[in-house]
Amino acid sequence: MSKIKDLFESGKIKSAFIPYFTLGDPNYNDSIEFGKTILDNGADILELGIPFSDPVADGPVIQRAVARSLKNKFSFSEIFRVTKEIHLHKKDVPLVYLTYFNPIFHCGIEDFLNQAKDSGVVGLVIPDLPFDTKESEVLFQELRKRDMDLIHLVTPASTKKRIEALKKTSTGFIYYVTSFGVTGERREFSVDLKERIRFLKETIQLPICAGFGISTPDQAGQISGYADGIIIGSAIQRIIEENGHEFPKAKQALAEYIAKIRVAIP
Repeated sequence: MSKIKDLFESGKIKSAFIPYFTLGDPNYNDSIEFGKTILDNGADILELGIPFSDPVADGPVIQRAVARSLKNKFSFSEIFRVTKEIHLHKKDVPLVYLTYFNPIFHCGIEDFLNQAKDSGVVGLVIPDLPFDTKESEVLFQELRKRDMDLIHLVTPASTKKRIEALKKTSTGFIYYVTSFGVTGERREFSVDLKERIRFLKETIQLPICAGFGISTPDQAGQISGYADGIIIGSAIQRIIEENGHEFPKAKQALAEYIAKIRVAIP
């Protein structure tokens, strides 16, 4: 059983809190401390972004974070070093990478997965990799060998036929994109969000975690009433953007924000 599956089936949580931030923003050592702070204040799963030059699914806040991160010297050894330091701080919290297929392919699939697992990563979210490709099939098989999860995204535009088809290569949970477009904070969500999530749970029979746009405790509390998890990225990244030049201030602001969201999720 994967670590993520074990978490959702343990009965310890009703709805998981899944924060996201980009590694290397503003630098790799600060990322370690930001990760520890997020873990200490209530993350059930932590999603770590690997900076990539063309983050097509990301909105302006995360795009700027990626740009800041890439001003540092990028290396996979740094990515894995930072990830492992975060993992060792709280080993029981699953870590997930959000990345694009190009970095994985460039590193080599087997080498990337071996180092990722050794660093504490138990799953991957890859926005630009369709489930019905040869590359996705190969990656899925390699992940299964390592008890790691391939977490697919489903959008409001996904057809029932595609949703049913992606069941074959989906594990861990489904990342449900709550609205059209890229990541970013939003005030409102589609009126049929609850029904859509219920349909996905019945069809795919995996936990459904909602992301894209959630930023406030009220939003997190409302959506966690029917989603199995809440994913928040842009709001966290904005805190780092606005306070990253003052590390103690950034760390405190992160701690306070994460704690508020945690309390809002039952």
